[in-house]
Amino acid sequence: MKQRHTRVFWLASLLLVVAALTAITALPGTHPTTTFAHDSRHRTPTPTPTTPTPTPTIPPLVIDTTSLPDGNVGNSYDAFVTASGGQGTPKLWSVIAGKLPDGLTMASFYGVQSTIISGTPTTLQTTTFMVQVKDNTGVATQALSITIDPPPPLVITSPTPPNASVGTSYFTNLFASGGVQPYTWSITAGQLPPGLALVKGSNGGTTISGTPTTQGTFTFTETVTDSTGAQASQQFSITVT
Repeated sequence: MKQRHTRVFWLASLLLVVAALTAITALPGTHPTTTFAHDSRHRTPTPTPTTPTPTPTIPPLVIDTTSLPDGNVGNSYDAFVTASGGQGTPKLWSVIAGKLPDGLTMASFYGVQSTIISGTPTTLQTTTFMVQVKDNTGVATQALSITIDPPPPLVITSPTPPNASVGTSYFTNLFASGGVQPYTWSITAGQLPPGLALVKGSNGGTTISGTPTTQGTFTFTETVTDSTGAQASQQFSITVT
């Protein structure tokens, strides 16, 4: 009988403990937290953020040349027109309005970023024209002008002729500037040393050349005439020993 009362006592105590735990669990904020063991072998790696590659910025295509030098009738003319920015080579150039001075032309390209206006002007004039350059990114334009002036004065620029020796081959070049080429040379006073003469070369230049035969100092006047008939003269001498 005593043993039965003991069992009843323990059963009642167990029921009271269960009831107490149930009441505590029902209270807010008292829910048990389940803890799981962390296993690094099965961890999903966190991806490393990548920095996007910036898109390169292409500067706009522009023509840098804003003015061109004057030229002279009958004299060789060369002037560069340059651009910057854009992308693509070579850049293609053209005149889209107006006209170049008579005797001048412009290349469709000359090098990577430029073109050249060249030739020999034939007319006194000032012309205005629109230059265009084009590449893979677009088009740029620039208004330009060139003034063609009269030819500069015709001037002999030959150096003082060197001395010569009898029996030794001799030559010296004749030079002039200005006027309108081609030039024609002549001896208009005095005389060259015997054995020497004016010789026109295959390149259009003229020399005094030959083999002197006589000793002495010989004085003469060189005269140059351009294609318009303008003339310039200068006196020289050659001593032959």
